[in-house]
Amino acid sequence: MKIKRILFIEPYDGGSHRAFREGWIERSRHQFKSFTLPARFWKWRMRGAAVWFADLLNQQDNGPFDLIFATGFLNVADLRGMLNPPLDRVPIILYMHENQMTYPLSPDEEFDFHFGFTNIISCLVADRVVFNSEFHRQLFLDNLSSYLGKMPEGVPRKVPARLAANSEVLGVGLQREPLPDHHFAQYRGGDCDPNIGPAWPRGTRPLVVWNHRWEFDKRPGMFSRAMLRLMQAGLDFDVALLGESKTHEEVFQLLADQLGDRCVSFGYLPSRQQYDQLLERADIVVSCANQEYFGISVAEAVQAGCYPVLPREQVYPTMYGARCKGRHFYETEDELVDLLSDLMTGNSCGHVCSLDRDVDQFCWQRLVHSFDDLVDRVVAGAFCEGPE
Repeated sequence: MKIKRILFIEPYDGGSHRAFREGWIERSRHQFKSFTLPARFWKWRMRGAAVWFADLLNQQDNGPFDLIFATGFLNVADLRGMLNPPLDRVPIILYMHENQMTYPLSPDEEFDFHFGFTNIISCLVADRVVFNSEFHRQLFLDNLSSYLGKMPEGVPRKVPARLAANSEVLGVGLQREPLPDHHFAQYRGGDCDPNIGPAWPRGTRPLVVWNHRWEFDKRPGMFSRAMLRLMQAGLDFDVALLGESKTHEEVFQLLADQLGDRCVSFGYLPSRQQYDQLLERADIVVSCANQEYFGISVAEAVQAGCYPVLPREQVYPTMYGARCKGRHFYETEDELVDLLSDLMTGNSCGHVCSLDRDVDQFCWQRLVHSFDDLVDRVVAGAFCEGPE
């Protein structure tokens, strides 16, 4: 296939957004030029980043591009309307890491209709919309009618049908080496039968990993309370508190103090190698997320062999529930504590688990061809118009 020249626009270039951009570019057969802004002031990015990028692009001789690839913090309509020819006619793919229509509000925020509506308009303008999971895509489509129903008049027609026809799903790439072809399902959870697989836990005592942002939507308070309750019950385990803290160290400080030397890591690790090595010796990864549309950190830990313990109301059952017979999901804090207690003390959760093999499909080496082929399809105009 012919190599395409792609303009990648990322208004919020940090965390998973930056990892996604760099992971694809590093492995793609296509050529990229990136225009980015730092990962801060997300509301102002949605309001003004399109103007910033359009001015930059209009002032420079960037040569011809075959495609523009943008993410959900960009107002695609504003960008396309302000670009000079011939860039204003270049096809655009919009990748939705998240959306502001269903994203939970932080405790100090008030709902603002504008940001969700910006996502909707961007989706309508883009030549193709890609969601990071079918859960996310369906959640977005299901909420469109009620969201647009807040408008007093002049409501756009048939938006759910139009976006359903013009959207698809491609998961986020993982920065993990793929498992070998001969890898087989292994026993995880509870007391292990030595004739079935490796010892449980992998070390002298269970190692529980938290590897998410230390912010409200990941509910670190729930995780801390669960760990303290397990300690008070006399259970013996280690904890690794990983992820981006962004100066929110106080969120886990009390837990770390109570754990003492059983807190084997605190905060963001300085190298990717150290992070991978810790995942590969850990036993359990826990998510308490109040929103999750894909869950990169959980997927990375599962691919490294961790047993996932996850909230049922998010994306996780659609990713990990179809083939796995183990107990992975909880709905309340009490259920979380009970599930973790069973994992650490008994064999009621133990089973032969293929989840690492299932999630291995998202490693960049396996996924990159799907993204490259998507570019080829959009540039070739392979998609028909949506419903009239």
